[in-house]
Amino acid sequence: MSYQEFAYYYDSLMDPAFYDEYVHFLNEHIHFQVGLELGCGTGEMTLRLIEEGKQITATDLSNDMLEVLFEKAAFKQYHFPIYRMDMCDFSGHDDFEAVLCFVDSLNYIIEQEKVQSVFNNVYESLKVGGAFVFDVNSLYKHNVILDGYKEENDDEDFYFEWDVSSDHQGNITHHVVIEDKESKERVEEIHHQRSFSMETYQEMLKKAGFLDIEVYSDFEDYHEKCERLIFICKKEAH
Repeated sequence: MSYQEFAYYYDSLMDPAFYDEYVHFLNEHIHFQVGLELGCGTGEMTLRLIEEGKQITATDLSNDMLEVLFEKAAFKQYHFPIYRMDMCDFSGHDDFEAVLCFVDSLNYIIEQEKVQSVFNNVYESLKVGGAFVFDVNSLYKHNVILDGYKEENDDEDFYFEWDVSSDHQGNITHHVVIEDKESKERVEEIHHQRSFSMETYQEMLKKAGFLDIEVYSDFEDYHEKCERLIFICKKEAH
């Protein structure tokens, strides 16, 4: 399920420093000028990269998320390609120097076969020497950390409640409720995510053609009880 009404509240619930850390990570590890972002959401990463002078094509499956991005881009008077696109099924794009997918967007792809399709599509869209950089919630986070997780916030603008349950096999269900006190609007959505083991992701990446694969966790070297995995995959010449 893609984000719907929740998209318009998304930014108010996210810490801007989170995106700043990702930009810093990218600048430390890869060099590129022309990139494609999959699952761009409201465009916080895209806009930061454009401000650094990079040429980014932003894509997402959610019309609502993209509508928020269009509004931001218009306000800043930025002009760049924005497309509604399913990352499981895209082709015909130019050869990019980097393809990016952050903030656990890939965890919304539930079927392993479709994750493989994403990796295949990305590989074909990259120039030789280009990099695919993405993050996922770890299997440990889905099975242990988020099981039974509950967050609640009640302030003068809106009430927010977020509950998460896990099947302990990599699948989690998010139940999100937002009550806007000014507009009297109530938003309630259910979202499903899935994670696989680091080894499974590596196997799928290799099957797609990636041989140069580096894995980080929470911006550190990998460890089993990490919350987030970050992959940097280079497309090498055959």
